[in-house]
Amino acid sequence: MSNLPDTDRLLDLKSLSKYSSLGVGTLRDYIRSGGLPHFKLKGKILVRLAEFNNWVESFRVGTKQELDALVNDVIESLNNAESKG
Repeated sequence: MSNLPDTDRLLDLKSLSKYSSLGVGTLRDYIRSGGLPHFKLKGKILVRLAEFNNWVESFRVGTKQELDALVNDVIESLNNAESKG
């Protein structure tokens, strides 16, 4: 057994599919499009769990409160820039 943290593990597409509930074909599509970081060793595709989790995080949809706060920050910044300029 490896002493590496669980997130440093490398998973094949079948294991990653079980972990993520995404189909193997869908994972292959993301790999083909260049979006999903991976390794290819003798035709075998491996994905580091930590990199997969970070990649999935990029698809996170913000809550209404987070989006409202972002909009308010942008409006405030624009108002401040107008008052200074």
